[in-house]
Amino acid sequence: MINDARSGGARDQEYDMNEGIAPFLSPLTLLLGGGLLAIGLLSLLDLHFFKTKWQGKLALAVGLVFILATEAMFVTSGASGRYFEGQKMDVTDCEYQAERDFPAERRSNPKLIHDKIVACMDTLGYDWSREHYHCVEAPISTNVFCYLPRAAMQRSIVAWQMRFE
Repeated sequence: MINDARSGGARDQEYDMNEGIAPFLSPLTLLLGGGLLAIGLLSLLDLHFFKTKWQGKLALAVGLVFILATEAMFVTSGASGRYFEGQKMDVTDCEYQAERDFPAERRSNPKLIHDKIVACMDTLGYDWSREHYHCVEAPISTNVFCYLPRAAMQRSIVAWQMRFE
């Protein structure tokens, strides 16, 4: 639990395991995967680095697996762009904006704050969605799992990333 100065309360902060592992492992998997891929491709051109042809083909396949694993690490980590990490920032920004504009309403009229946050997220291009089980558990406007981007590509990537949370 950490104290969030903007909301005045404590909130859970979960760290995705990939955020710490991806920067460390990605150079290793890229080098290993790229090397195996190159050796495998050269074996297809009759430049063999292994004793048998099947070992060269195996090197090609393992190299491709390492390259795809590296790509998966990038897609599921915070380094993947604005997708889910950006969505978290957008929810926090909308919450801050709503509470800044209506400071007394948090206690007297919380529905107004909820509506303002949802409207802010709507303006930024997100739909309210109760598809994720974390949203079903807590359908509140500050729950990042209750939103999905409207753009089809972003929506599919964010939905895929949220499966790992």
